[in-house]
Amino acid sequence: AEVAWVRIEGVGEVEYLSIYGKEEGVIDYEEEQFLSWMEEESDGSWLWRMTLVRVTRGMAGLYQCQVLLEDEPVSTRQVLLAVLDPSKVEHSTKYVITKQGGNITLDCTDFEGEDVNWTRLGDKSVVQSGKHLSLIRVDRSDSGIYICSLSGGSKTISLLVEHVPTITPTKPTISQSPGYPSSLSCQVTAVPVPAVSWYRLGSPQGPTMIKSQGDLSMVIDDYKDGRMTSRLIFYNVTQEDYGQYSCNATNIIGQASATVQLVFSPTPVLPGSSKGSGFSGNWFWIGLVNLIVFHSNCYGL
Repeated sequence: AEVAWVRIEGVGEVEYLSIYGKEEGVIDYEEEQFLSWMEEESDGSWLWRMTLVRVTRGMAGLYQCQVLLEDEPVSTRQVLLAVLDPSKVEHSTKYVITKQGGNITLDCTDFEGEDVNWTRLGDKSVVQSGKHLSLIRVDRSDSGIYICSLSGGSKTISLLVEHVPTITPTKPTISQSPGYPSSLSCQVTAVPVPAVSWYRLGSPQGPTMIKSQGDLSMVIDDYKDGRMTSRLIFYNVTQEDYGQYSCNATNIIGQASATVQLVFSPTPVLPGSSKGSGFSGNWFWIGLVNLIVFHSNCYGL
């Protein structure tokens, strides 16, 4: 079985945006606008996700999640995307991305009254008073949630400062026996959103890029507030899988990498073990599918 995201163009007409199959992995047909990935939930279910990059009015329309058998849809879930005029929408949270080293002014002029205070989430002290909050020569430490408030209401602004990716392995060394599942993972911090990839190291031909196929899969957890976690999952570890791997992240600012290794264990390493297999949950295919932008689930299979 395969799963896909499509856009309905007309009666009987669809445009395939992305598709996932166990052998081929994820294929995105319009990577600049739509990014898809498969990931495992904490309860063992699987989540098929698609993110719309820089939503425009032209993206409005009907989207459909499909479960395919022999290229024919056997289960579907539809979601209607309406793109609103930003000037006519009251936002509870506003997202602002700015370049490192620049100056930025956060605006709260849509509130009536003059007694406006700015605070930063996690810090109760008032950062500044007034309808504007000016930040000079911003860097990564200025990223965060800012709240402008006065009697009668408040507004939150999430400020993200552009920076090169940084990568931290969740565990630098993972142990497992042949025939058991395991996973390597790395935490990536970057603004704007980076492209994350995994490479196998140690080959005479040099680093080899890994693709989701067979008993190997790559998943990415939610990108939120400049952070994400990428995992390389081994459903059935073999002798050939042992070795060093590189987690790489690249955005328009720069790139970074970190090394993680999978090593042999004479005894199986179970979830929760101090040795760490990197694996958690049950390996079931439940077919839970979710489209992040629309907060809609699609259940199939």
